[in-house]
Amino acid sequence: MARPWGGWPRVLGVAALASGAALVTHIVSGVSLRLALGLAAGIVGLAVWLVWRRAVPEGRAVVARRTRVGLGFAATVAYDLARFLLSRWDPSPYDPFEAIWAFGVRLAGATAPPGLVYTAGAVFHLVNGLSFGVAFCLLVARPGVLVGILWGFGLELFQLSLYPGWLDIRFYREFVQISVLAHAVYGLALGLGCRQALGRAEGRTGRR
Repeated sequence: MARPWGGWPRVLGVAALASGAALVTHIVSGVSLRLALGLAAGIVGLAVWLVWRRAVPEGRAVVARRTRVGLGFAATVAYDLARFLLSRWDPSPYDPFEAIWAFGVRLAGATAPPGLVYTAGAVFHLVNGLSFGVAFCLLVARPGVLVGILWGFGLELFQLSLYPGWLDIRFYREFVQISVLAHAVYGLALGLGCRQALGRAEGRTGRR
């Protein structure tokens, strides 16, 4: 028997990747990141409206629960902490957080105060971390550690294919080492967190 919520979680899961798609569009085509994000926000809003309008109440509950669980704040913190610690361990001058400055320049403008640039970049970075976590929890029926790590490596492949040329990274070996390990930590934390939280939440729902 088909589940009453059908494929709606996956529709929103794809929509949750919109901020990442906006960044890819900006890097590949040169379209303004602000414009690309505006279009992405419109796509997400339309997807949410369609899902909420068409899904049955049980389906809405599933989407809401998985969205809350998927908010990968802890995974994003683990990712950044791993990058920080690995960069301190590596003696090279490579800065794993230079992308945040690049995000901020494209969002706030090159002439904006440094504090505003860093804030804009950090907010965009956090939005990506959270939305990728939501996408994972909505797209993967049974989240877990292994599939979480694979998800992290999938994000890493996009980063490896785009960031070196975009950021003109000169310490490529250090970039790859830190980035791969940090994405593994992100995926592990995300997969473990989603599995545990969904197990508790869906277990309680099943007992009702």
